[in-house]
Amino acid sequence: MSKKKKAAQQDTTAYTNYLNYLNNYNTSNVDNTLNNMTSYAKRASNNLSDMIGNYNFGVEASDDARQRAEQATYSQYMNYLQPQFERQTEDYATMLEQKGLPVGSEAYQRAMNDLQDRQNMAANQAAYQSVLAGQDAYSQSLNDQIASGNFGNSAQQAYINLLLSALTGSASEYENEQNKYAAGTAKSAVDYQNALAKAQSRGGIGSVLGAIAGATSGGMAGGATGAGVGANIGSRIGSYF
Repeated sequence: MSKKKKAAQQDTTAYTNYLNYLNNYNTSNVDNTLNNMTSYAKRASNNLSDMIGNYNFGVEASDDARQRAEQATYSQYMNYLQPQFERQTEDYATMLEQKGLPVGSEAYQRAMNDLQDRQNMAANQAAYQSVLAGQDAYSQSLNDQIASGNFGNSAQQAYINLLLSALTGSASEYENEQNKYAAGTAKSAVDYQNALAKAQSRGGIGSVLGAIAGATSGGMAGGATGAGVGANIGSRIGSYF
């Protein structure tokens, strides 16, 4: 008869303790919080206008702000320039007459045209400055909208992060069942290996075959039962191996 090697068996206490812990783990806090969040999401999607805010994916600048800035700036310039233009025209006409240039003469008209050109240049500069002011107002309104949108989005994300942080280190019922399945599967694999080791130490190859047969018919947990049956077989045929 050949000598039998006694295979080492693994301790499954850790798996058993972990499964007991998972079976008694209270997931109600996480499950209730998740339920509240999904309920909120459903209400928000059905009636977004009544919620605390919508997520901003794009913003637009205010063209009204641009127009108001242009008009206000141009009016301010012209309210200052127009009285000056009138005084300049009167004073210049008087000066030309005192120099002996009669009204309607070519020299008089040429001088008055030059004065009007200078005044038109000042008015055009006022219009240009008003356009710049309008562009600045338009850009500022766009920046304000971006800042407002970013603030709203950040506030919503902060609220979501606050809820998620409350779940840190906790598991839902679904996750808990996954953990139990993984722990149970690992324990079953160890039980199966222990059944094979026990079969080898008790009855040789016949017990091993019995353990395999038991595991095949009843799963890994059936390996232990199969090993017992295989031990009887092994006691009869083990001496031939």
